[in-house]
Amino acid sequence: MALLKNRLFQLLLVILVLQAVILYLNRPKEGRIVLRIPNNQGIEELWTRGEHLIASEMGRGYHIFEWGNLRAAGRTLPTLYSPSLLLPDERILSVKEKRGLVFENSPGRTLWIPMDERADEVLLEADASCGLIVAVCRFDKDAAVEYRFSRVDLEQELLLEVCTLRGERDFLLRKVLAADGQESIFLAGTKGGRAYLGAIDLSEKALRWEKVYPEETEFYTICFLADRGLLFAGSRDGTVSQIDAADGQMLKTIPLVPPRLEKTKLRTIQRVVLSPDRKVLAASCDPSFYLVDIDLRQLVRKQQVSHKIISGVAFSPDGRYLATSDIRASGVIEIFDLTK
Repeated sequence: MALLKNRLFQLLLVILVLQAVILYLNRPKEGRIVLRIPNNQGIEELWTRGEHLIASEMGRGYHIFEWGNLRAAGRTLPTLYSPSLLLPDERILSVKEKRGLVFENSPGRTLWIPMDERADEVLLEADASCGLIVAVCRFDKDAAVEYRFSRVDLEQELLLEVCTLRGERDFLLRKVLAADGQESIFLAGTKGGRAYLGAIDLSEKALRWEKVYPEETEFYTICFLADRGLLFAGSRDGTVSQIDAADGQMLKTIPLVPPRLEKTKLRTIQRVVLSPDRKVLAASCDPSFYLVDIDLRQLVRKQQVSHKIISGVAFSPDGRYLATSDIRASGVIEIFDLTK
């Protein structure tokens, strides 16, 4: 009996220690708010639309939070197909089995826009208002890669072909950006073993320019500063480059991640996003984010996150907060008060 009581006491002690550890790990941190989405597959992307923070879960749908009340539970809009695009009216445009486009969460209206050919990969990209939606189909040939770009017309239920780009098997697009208020899309990736950027004029249905940058190994992410005609491209080499959006000319390279890190060799800038006032650029490289003053083109803050692998970055509408998300299935969204 004494042995049993001793075992029960030990078990109770272990439980209490575990609870204390959990409470410690989940304790409120100064200047931070942590949101947790249970039973998820990883938060792939974050963005702000109006007063909402939207988190895209890998292949599973969207979680919507209120920036004004982050402590409240979020809403979830599930999806059946991937990739997908959440429209402002909360309909979901999805690619079904790489054969065509359908609506999900759209009572009363069906949609089927067939694709001419089943692609090896399909991307859906849109500007902030979703007034411009672009479908990008990748086809892997024997010794080449082909990207076909089409504009999505939801009213006429058509795919309007724009142009086609070809390259060798190492031609890879990491990011396609539909520019707000522009008849342009910008491309970032790698071609010929080096960093690549391109711009497509949708009204002309033609490639406006494309460039390879020998000084960088790959561009992984881009954002567009429309009123100054600038692109900011994050590379695998821990730098952010300032590019003239009119012709692709390299204007300035801003090094953020040192060549040698103590604990990791990762130097990829995963995301670059602009603050609402367009004065600050946020860039992420696991496990930290960096804030850059655009006018001075200088680093003003570096902040380590707790979830290690950053997949999404988004500013609040007033620019006070910055949210980051975890690509792993932890469901963590960490929100930092930039005034502290």
